[in-house]
Amino acid sequence: MEGELYKARNFSESVRYSGDTLRASGDVEHRDSDGLQSYFSLNSILISPLVTPIIDNSVNKVIDRLHIPKKAVKAYVYASAEIQAECYAGNDSDCVIRLSSGLIDILEDEEIEFVIGHEIGHFLYSHSLATASKSNDSLEFSIQKRAQEISADRIGLLASESLDVSIRAMMKTISGLSTKYLKFNVGGFLSQLSNTESFKSQIDVNSSHPSMLVRCRALLWFSMCDTFKRGDQKYHYDEIDRLNEKIKEDIDKFVDAKARERIDDLKKDLALWLAASLIIEDGSFDKEEQLKFAKMFNQDTLGKLKRFLSSHNASSLKKSIENNIESSKRDLYNEIPTSFDNELSKINKKIKSQFV
Repeated sequence: MEGELYKARNFSESVRYSGDTLRASGDVEHRDSDGLQSYFSLNSILISPLVTPIIDNSVNKVIDRLHIPKKAVKAYVYASAEIQAECYAGNDSDCVIRLSSGLIDILEDEEIEFVIGHEIGHFLYSHSLATASKSNDSLEFSIQKRAQEISADRIGLLASESLDVSIRAMMKTISGLSTKYLKFNVGGFLSQLSNTESFKSQIDVNSSHPSMLVRCRALLWFSMCDTFKRGDQKYHYDEIDRLNEKIKEDIDKFVDAKARERIDDLKKDLALWLAASLIIEDGSFDKEEQLKFAKMFNQDTLGKLKRFLSSHNASSLKKSIENNIESSKRDLYNEIPTSFDNELSKINKKIKSQFV
């Protein structure tokens, strides 16, 4: 089965959002979907041509467009007023998709294709396996979860083959309204972002999903690719790279700003104590070092460090700084466990270039 999915996975990688970098570790446990399918079969309706022909037709269109073998995807509908769709994939061979009846009720046939494509996108990118192997409460993990949604949205767009259809599906999902109550003015919808211009981020730093407005704008950027306009599937790296840079600006501004600011503060705190450790080695904090420190941090922080140094005797100073370094390392590791070693190396290199 994995061999049959090679073409689909290779294509999906060519359009992956650059911020979506979380990968499954080699020792992650793979599970078959038999148990899930048994449970869902008892508690929901299997989408099939005999029972749910319209939805089944949407599923078939999507798997054909994404070059996925039909046996790799099983889809179910369950009774719930919530607007919800989920993808379960315990391995790289097949997946199970669940759609709520509330979601189906508000979507047109072609809009369902976007949602199904989005969920299959999570499967193609092995997002479930990646998050299962790295799952934690860190800011880094939450940032990655949000980046995964941008990648999956692209697969949804390519599955529906229409920006208008994709945006309509997202507008309905965020509002819970059907076509009867919505006028699909994309510009008017996206103009809501202007209401957040003065705020760095309006979502919980640990949210697993970015703002639907930002996701819609990301799709709008993607639809402007020449390759998408031609209906081609051979996306060039440079084209996607330029697109990713534009989208990253939106993500950083409207979604991840608070989380990244917190991480930056933790890096600065660790850098400060590493610098202090080097500064006290020769027992002197001379004018040149003070100028370097003030330039790297700021004048106010320099004053605080000088007061800290003067408040300790020689025997307690080194131990106090070492304790602060270890505390800062723990705090930073808790928020960026995956990239901690790399970031620590960068910080050490930067500090040593100034104070050694």
